[in-house]
Amino acid sequence: MKKILLLVAAAVFAFAVNAAPQKVDFGKLPKNSQEFIQKNFPGEKVKAVEMDREASWDKYTVYFNSGNQVSFEGGSGDCSQIIMKNGSVPMSVIPAKIKTYAGNNYAGQRIVMMETTADGYKVALADKTVLDFDKDGNFTKATK
Repeated sequence: MKKILLLVAAAVFAFAVNAAPQKVDFGKLPKNSQEFIQKNFPGEKVKAVEMDREASWDKYTVYFNSGNQVSFEGGSGDCSQIIMKNGSVPMSVIPAKIKTYAGNNYAGQRIVMMETTADGYKVALADKTVLDFDKDGNFTKATK
């Protein structure tokens, strides 16, 4: 019985260690992820890059010295989330309809987080309002 418990504990530990995010070089990011960072965050200095292995996909997160971070899907290299501790999400990455809606209805509010979801997009404003949009960028709901 002790041997079985020991084997189970070892397996759980091995899985937990393997599932923990691993630091990787910036050059290990998919090419389009590297280009996205260089184009949209030219003034940012990369502090660290982590690869997190989930069940069937990898996720990369780039951490900047400023505290800001950007996450990418491992397979496609597409941006999945931007979190801004300092500043705003770059306007160049926000879909036009979302920019227009936020500007018209929440003038003066900075967009500090944007992520893609199964249904479309989720955007957080500096005042903690969260806006949901469908895949075409049409507004669906707001929560605070």
